[in-house]
This record gives sequence, C-alpha cells and structure tokens, in this order.
Amino acid sequence: MNIEALRTEPDDPGLTGVVVEGRIVSVVPTHDIETLGLAVGQPWDHATQSRVEHSLLVDRARRDALILLADGVGEQHLNQKLKAQDHNPEAVTDAIQHLHADGWLTSPPSFGSDSESDS
Repeated sequence: MNIEALRTEPDDPGLTGVVVEGRIVSVVPTHDIETLGLAVGQPWDHATQSRVEHSLLVDRARRDALILLADGVGEQHLNQKLKAQDHNPEAVTDAIQHLHADGWLTSPPSFGSDSESDS
C-alpha cells in the first residue's frame, strides 16, 4: 500500500489527510509533512503509520498545553496536567520540548517529579 494523496482538511487547514487505497487512513499536522518525509507514492507501512500517529499525538498535547498556559497553569505543572488529560506520556514530553524550542516556555524542561514548585 502506498500513499495516494495528501489532502488538506477543509475544516482545519492545519491538518492533512493521508489517503491510502481511496480512503483517509490518518491525519497529520500539515507542518509535519516534510519533517516526516511524507510524499505521494511513499509506502504506507507500520513504521510510517507510527510516526504519523505520534506526530498527531504530540500536536494535540501541544495544543492543549497552550490552552492550559492561557488558562494560567504554570509551566512546572504542564507535564502533570497533560498526563491527567490522558495524553500519551511520550507525546507530552515531545510537546513540551517543542514548546521550549519555540519559545513558549522559559523554564528548563523537567520530566521527573511534578511535585516540585518554584514558589
């Protein structure tokens, strides 16, 4: 099975559908297509599917982290809050690293105990 098309979702241009055998088998954040190396004609195998799924989980955790920050949740509590929302722990770690890289977070990432406080 190969990727037949990459279609931007009309309801959310930030997501792109991956079409295999005439149906959308997954969606991926549009900004991750190049990073993931997705292209029409590329084989749709388990490894590719896993990378796409992880990318989507990270994107969802990142979006929820931004909402939490806007709601006043402190940086030091993001990890705990996102996991409490049932986000995948690996996706949470990657999302927080992306937020640091993008400048949304200023304190060093800590993925150990969430009970520590800066106050």
